[in-house]
Amino acid sequence: GLSPFAKGAICANFAWLTCWPFDVVKTQRQSGNYVDRGGSSWELVKENMRSGRMFRGVIPGLVRSTITNGSSMVVYEKVHTTLSRRMGVDRKDMT
Repeated sequence: GLSPFAKGAICANFAWLTCWPFDVVKTQRQSGNYVDRGGSSWELVKENMRSGRMFRGVIPGLVRSTITNGSSMVVYEKVHTTLSRRMGVDRKDMT
């Protein structure tokens, strides 16, 4: 199977890619720079796709996500394994 690092990185990156367009539109709305345009959020999505702004910055975001979430899953698995052994609990997910 996959390592805990790979599992954490893959799951987090799928989540980031799913949420990224919504986050871009939310951030643009909150900035106040798009209030006067009068369009809906859907219009802002279409404008961002046409202009190429929708996925600007996604690569650095995914790199950061890979490192942090992959590392977090490694730590989680280590703590879970250590505590399970100390408390005498069999891990059902490791069989």
